[in-house]
Amino acid sequence: MAKWAENYKASRTDGGDFTSPDWTVDYELVGSLAGVMRLSQPEMDFAATDVPLSHAELVKHGRQQFPIVLGSVAIAINLEGIGRLNLSGPLLADIYLGKVQSWSDPAIKQLNPELNLPDVKITPIHRKDGSGTTYMFTNYLSTANDEWKAKYGADTLIAWPWGTGVEGTQDLILAVKATKGAIAYAEYGQVERADLTVAAIKNKSGKFVLPGPEGVRAAQAAVDWTKAEDFALSLTDQPGEATYPICGATYAVVPIEGRSPSRYRRVHDYFRLAFESGGRDAQALRYVPLSEPLVSRIKQYWLIGSSTQ
Repeated sequence: MAKWAENYKASRTDGGDFTSPDWTVDYELVGSLAGVMRLSQPEMDFAATDVPLSHAELVKHGRQQFPIVLGSVAIAINLEGIGRLNLSGPLLADIYLGKVQSWSDPAIKQLNPELNLPDVKITPIHRKDGSGTTYMFTNYLSTANDEWKAKYGADTLIAWPWGTGVEGTQDLILAVKATKGAIAYAEYGQVERADLTVAAIKNKSGKFVLPGPEGVRAAQAAVDWTKAEDFALSLTDQPGEATYPICGATYAVVPIEGRSPSRYRRVHDYFRLAFESGGRDAQALRYVPLSEPLVSRIKQYWLIGSSTQ
């Protein structure tokens, strides 16, 4: 967002097909839940969230919603001497349910027969603030484990059965680094930049796949955006041998009702420029830019949605 804001401000000297009278973007890093809640404040122009809102909720508040980038959630571990670990959805759920509490548990050894796993306590670390990453992770656990789905489900805030809660991604990463035996979930690019060990996750095809752009692109290829109202679509646990199962989109939610066209078109301009020239910025942080057909659909959605206000 910061790099796109720099590009957007610089573009004011380029002319081009932009309508904005104001070329500055002030974006504050908060969780998905807090971002959407703040949209009720009159000075807010958009929020970013990893949790797609329903069509009914968007209509109720007079808002638009569209994806801006795709990414994956990595499972980070702190286990000395282990460079790569295989895990599955059902096993991850059992770890966060407290049923598997040691790294030497037979269930983990079964997926990693070649590893000499230590008898070290597993310390699950989770977000205690309202987080879209939490939603993506628990949505995956809900698809993989019936008990998790029945007791906890998928949400930005979860009443975790056990483990350690922290505020924000940065504190989560610091906690993993400081805790032997820790396991946690976080956006892949931030985990990679922190140089944490990540687990390969078993997908629907039975393949163990590491997080990253390749697995996200495979997930994107498996879905049909044309059938998604307001682009609300899940990339979780999609089919395909190369697919990473914990993927999702980050969405922009934009108030339209009660706002002047010049105001919400500024937001459209910001993301139009990001779609057209900000792909490398997204890739540098290990996100996946949207496909050209999807961007074209979003631009049409802007026109249709705006015309109804």
